[in-house]
Amino acid sequence: MKYRFLLAIVLTLLIPSANAAPSVKVTPATNSISIPLGVNDEISKSYFANDGTTLVGTLASGSSQTLVSGAGLGGTDGFIAKISLDGKLIWGLRLGSEFEDVATSLIADSANTYWVLGASESVVTLTNIETTTVIINPDSVTVIKENKKHLGQLVTNIWHISQTGELLGTIKSLSETPITPRDLALSSDGLIIASDLMITSGRIGLFSKCSFAGSCDTLSRVGVKNTSLRAILRNKDGTYFAVGKSADSILKTKLSGSIDGVILTLTSRGVIKSVVRSSLAKTLRTWESASDTYLLGGFAVSGKTSEASITQFSQSAKPIWSMRIPSATTALTAGHSAIFASKGLIPTLSNWKPKTASVIYLNFDGKGVIKEARAIVGAVNPVSISYLKGVGYSIITQNVVESGYSVTFVASSGN
Repeated sequence: MKYRFLLAIVLTLLIPSANAAPSVKVTPATNSISIPLGVNDEISKSYFANDGTTLVGTLASGSSQTLVSGAGLGGTDGFIAKISLDGKLIWGLRLGSEFEDVATSLIADSANTYWVLGASESVVTLTNIETTTVIINPDSVTVIKENKKHLGQLVTNIWHISQTGELLGTIKSLSETPITPRDLALSSDGLIIASDLMITSGRIGLFSKCSFAGSCDTLSRVGVKNTSLRAILRNKDGTYFAVGKSADSILKTKLSGSIDGVILTLTSRGVIKSVVRSSLAKTLRTWESASDTYLLGGFAVSGKTSEASITQFSQSAKPIWSMRIPSATTALTAGHSAIFASKGLIPTLSNWKPKTASVIYLNFDGKGVIKEARAIVGAVNPVSISYLKGVGYSIITQNVVESGYSVTFVASSGN
């Protein structure tokens, strides 16, 4: 009996306790700048550098935005724009064609040029030849009618942009069915793209590669009818790390929840070599973002309960620490930090009691202890977070004001 009592004391001392972590006070992030976008315009991703933040997204037809100049190219346009640290527009560029275009992600290379991922609508012209003898055409003139048939987003675009905002070239890849390009990573001789491919029974994940010369090939398909990819990273050894969600069996791993968050490791050739499922019974799980430190951000929904999921993994997809926090949105991650719309108390935060869902920034140490917490005042939805080592974080959020976006800069606290 005495032995069991002593053992219990030892185990209690060995297990880390969240309550034992030092209390942290939430302070408001004050360095926020409004982004001049119009109703129905969207920002999808950001990239942070020493001289400012680069944004990509989609502009609606007839938008009143002042971020990018010039008339619209089509129904919707992709765009890329760079904003200085004091909120001034450095440059902006429309991307696309006379039809519907979107921009979804971007990455910068060692030459400080940008590769912007997106998609374009595919349209074919149907010609009908009609001969009529009605009174308005007494000479039986042959009338040629041209109709445009919209086939959906079949074209994946990768726009190459200079560091001063000039279009250097465009890589295009045509799909047989509608496609949603999600994210991209650089390889030694091209770009690896993670997409969702629509099929008759649903959607599957697709990994493809485009060379810098413009040729594109499929590498791997993931799932059967209910799989979606969200982010991809290139590891230092040339292999890849990707995340998303799936209700399909993948590499003999089976569904455990309603939908599982999935982590995929790929070889340097894009072949899937392992799958790790994050799941809870009767729960919808998804991983939405992955930082280059393998800090993952996601979402979990079970009944009326919704939580932001934040987990630190190793490159081999082994979990190191994890937490789930009541939230109205997914968590998004960069570096060692995360943003999400918190809707309740957070352990160790001494003064955080939001009455409605509010965006908060958290910075963690290597063991998952919160080091710093900032309230993003007026923000209701996290959009993107990007990180520059030694400088800090650029945070993009949607505001309480309809269609309003802001960029907030948070200085680095050491990681």
